[in-house]
Amino acid sequence: MKKLNRVLVCCNILMLVSFPLAFYVFFNGSIDNPLDFHQNTQENNEISDLPYLSSQKSNYEIIEEVFTQLLDQYSTQGYLSQVYEPSLQATYYALYVLDAIGKLDQINQTEVAEYIMAHYDDTTHIFTDQYSNRYLNNFHYYYPLTTLLEVNCYALLSLEMLDSLDLIDLQISIDYIWSCYNPITSGFIGLPYDSTLQEPLNISTLDNTFFAITTLDLLMNDWIGFSGERTAIIGFINSLQITDDTDWGFGAFLNDHSSSFRSLFMSFEHIFSSYYALKSLKIFGMENSINLNIFNLYLESLYHSDDNQFRLGEYSSALNLVTSAIGLELSDLTGLFTIDRTAVSNFVLNNRNSIGNWDQAVMLSGEHIYREQHELIDTYQIIRCLKESGDISLLTLGEKDQIANSLDMYQNYKGYSLLSEDYMSMDLISSVINSFNLFSKITDLDIQYLYSIIEGGFYDSPMEDCFLQSVIKDGELIYYFRSYPIEYHGYPKLYSSHKSTYLALDSLQKLFKLDDFELMHNLLPFVNNILGSQFLDPEFDNFGAFLPKSSYTSLGSEYQDSRIHLEYSYYAIKTLELLVSFLDLGSIVDLSFNKGALYGYLTRNLYEINDMIYFNPHDVSDPATLLEHNYYMIYILKSLDLFDLDLNNISSFILQNIDYGNIKNIYYSYKIDDILDLNIEFNLSLTSTSVSQLYSEKINGFYENLDKLTINQDIFLWICEMARNDHIYIQCNYKKSVKLGSVNTITAFFSNLIFEEYGQLTSVRFESAQFGILDLEKQFDNSYQVNFRIPEESKFYPSVEGNLIIYDHNKLIGQFPISFQTKFEQNIECKPIQDEDSLEININVSRIFSSGFEAVYNSNIVVDMFWDNYFLTSKNFSREDYEEFSKFSFFYEFETDGSYKLEITLYDEFYPQGLFLLQYNTDIGAPDSPLPEESGMGNGWILALVGVGINLLFMIGAIKGIRWLQMKPRNRGERITIKKTESKKQQIDNKVNLDELKQESFERRNKKK
Repeated sequence: MKKLNRVLVCCNILMLVSFPLAFYVFFNGSIDNPLDFHQNTQENNEISDLPYLSSQKSNYEIIEEVFTQLLDQYSTQGYLSQVYEPSLQATYYALYVLDAIGKLDQINQTEVAEYIMAHYDDTTHIFTDQYSNRYLNNFHYYYPLTTLLEVNCYALLSLEMLDSLDLIDLQISIDYIWSCYNPITSGFIGLPYDSTLQEPLNISTLDNTFFAITTLDLLMNDWIGFSGERTAIIGFINSLQITDDTDWGFGAFLNDHSSSFRSLFMSFEHIFSSYYALKSLKIFGMENSINLNIFNLYLESLYHSDDNQFRLGEYSSALNLVTSAIGLELSDLTGLFTIDRTAVSNFVLNNRNSIGNWDQAVMLSGEHIYREQHELIDTYQIIRCLKESGDISLLTLGEKDQIANSLDMYQNYKGYSLLSEDYMSMDLISSVINSFNLFSKITDLDIQYLYSIIEGGFYDSPMEDCFLQSVIKDGELIYYFRSYPIEYHGYPKLYSSHKSTYLALDSLQKLFKLDDFELMHNLLPFVNNILGSQFLDPEFDNFGAFLPKSSYTSLGSEYQDSRIHLEYSYYAIKTLELLVSFLDLGSIVDLSFNKGALYGYLTRNLYEINDMIYFNPHDVSDPATLLEHNYYMIYILKSLDLFDLDLNNISSFILQNIDYGNIKNIYYSYKIDDILDLNIEFNLSLTSTSVSQLYSEKINGFYENLDKLTINQDIFLWICEMARNDHIYIQCNYKKSVKLGSVNTITAFFSNLIFEEYGQLTSVRFESAQFGILDLEKQFDNSYQVNFRIPEESKFYPSVEGNLIIYDHNKLIGQFPISFQTKFEQNIECKPIQDEDSLEININVSRIFSSGFEAVYNSNIVVDMFWDNYFLTSKNFSREDYEEFSKFSFFYEFETDGSYKLEITLYDEFYPQGLFLLQYNTDIGAPDSPLPEESGMGNGWILALVGVGINLLFMIGAIKGIRWLQMKPRNRGERITIKKTESKKQQIDNKVNLDELKQESFERRNKKK
């Protein structure tokens, strides 16, 4: 029996060592908690792919800087600066002005030359930009002064002023210009001549001819080798003079010979075409070859002696500053002496605008004088005439400085734009309002001012109600720009369309002003106009799509079909959704339009190649534009509840075309992923880096791609939207098991497509019902961290639950569940003492926290007694509390023989449901009574292990006690008591040797409470 007891003791010692070790591995081992695509946890010291640290501005700082600059702009300027597309045409205009006033050395000429050469194709040896591309791709619209020929002339003339003609092969450029000569009509057209060209591309014009021979005269040594062409050109020019005295333009020059084509695209254009005619002839020394008498009659008809100005027509003072400058130079050229030359010159010189250059006109209306808009072409044409007439010398040095400084308003990147920054577009206003709204900054804006601007852009006509893309300026609605900037004139960009209407209405709603607008304007006509703009001629490919606006339906079907673009259908649907919601009209699918035809238009233009699917009706090759079209198509189909495309094929198209150097590409990839929940794994580092690379402090905005030649007013909004709405990727680490009284540390990294680092307006909290709110502090490595001690209280046991909450600009942007186990060590020593009549059990319980040993105050131990498997009674142990332990005592006298089972459980605030300690079995009065059952005790301590570290001294103590209290039967039915003996091993010291037991182990710390 002694051998058996020694085996049992050894086994239990082995279990004492192995179980705590196993539980330590379970609770404290390396635990990785992958959640989903957007969340990841890592244990301490196992963090990988940490955010890249940079000394440069973070994207968060860049965005905040843009917000600050926008507010500063409005505060100091009274407007928000608009960025317009630079062009070779506008760059030439600016360089000409600077050169004419002697200020060319004030700019970085190398940068401008780089901008020009960035548009040069080394293979074709020609210059192209967005304007020349518009000319080549818009056969239904002819925009003046931006032909491919003229764009090349602008570039060449600019390089000459910059002394950089050595950058190109001059002879190739000369040959290219001559290739645009039309030998049939003897004038120049806008692109290389081909006999198969159709109108209007094959029509020779005076503006093309003027810039062609001006540039050729500069590049060629002489005209000797082209005497035949020279004579023919002179004849072509003279043939355009109007000799019909019944024509209101009698004596002036037409710009071309076509009666159905207006190549200058404006009313009363004769003074401009006459300028090109006379100046071209002057290059050849043949200005006297025209009919000077009738031409001077024409000039006199434009001159108004009462206010000493030249006008386009008798009753129109539009462009009177420009036409007066032109009239002044032409009068000098033709010898017209019937005008007050000095007065005309003073009229031009004395009417510069507040920014230092010229508006198009000074409009006179009784006592009221107001200015029209200014474009760069106005100042260019005025300065050109002042220079040629010699009157530029009348400008003072200070006035020249003002003119030079005013050109800064047209400068973008390394070139110049046709419009100045003070012309705000609906695109800009919408982008700013939505960006501020996304970052909860809408109250920082001047809401009433913006409302007046947007409301002023409303155009109420008998045919339809709409908003214009270019908004009100200085109290006047701008209806057109004579230089036809690409932002308002092109395809699909138009001066007015469903897009401008949507942007205006959406902006008003964001400003909480749509109700105010509705009080003044009925919104239902907007709905009807949009529904009426659907193209429903089944004979054409674009059947079912939407036109730019309903007024186009008055034109022929062929023309309507040519003006279809997916963008118009997208914004038609967006506007209808907005109005249906605001006016409470039900659902968009309840509206009366041909949804099947729209669905057919979309599906007819789907392409499926190599497991990719995309929408491409316009034969576009640019991936970013294809992604944009894909998003528009998907949005429309989902809005109509007709989306049924293969998600894998759509994902494949994104993954095979994503370009992290192009923000438009990234944005529409993100939008498709977001609307379809594709869960595409974007490269966050590349995206974030791209944003910082595309940012320009100079323009306070972003370029579209890394070549930094394309500017888009929407880019800031795109970046803000991704920054605020993209899923946040959280990386969080903390200890998964913590001892009560010790410290845990939560460290969090988080990022999204735009932000690898967040800023001062970001707050991170650990919110828990147990702890309340704990704020995490930002660290030098852009992580957020909090250290906190877990109190030795029952509410923090057996686990701590909560959420990591991330706020930015007071908006919840992410949250992450946090849960960790808590534990403590518990010493339990049990000594049962039994004779034939009674049982005494003493249990000493101590909990070990970081502060040391502690008694288990307010605890209770209950014993449930069973006799022969029948429940007998429940009794409580008595308790005495000492400084470092609590002593529980139980005494029971057996009244009846039989099998007794005692189940002993601890109850307190840590174990409200009870912690089962042990089971004690004994037989009373039975012959050959066995030892009290030890396996029951084993069950007890195994159960007691769960969730808590326990030094299982009671197990060994029980075994020792069994040795001490073993009963020997003498005769059946009789009981005798063997006197209790005590083990010589009475010293219990768990920290040294578990086998060294002492009955008074706790009593040595006997400061009784």
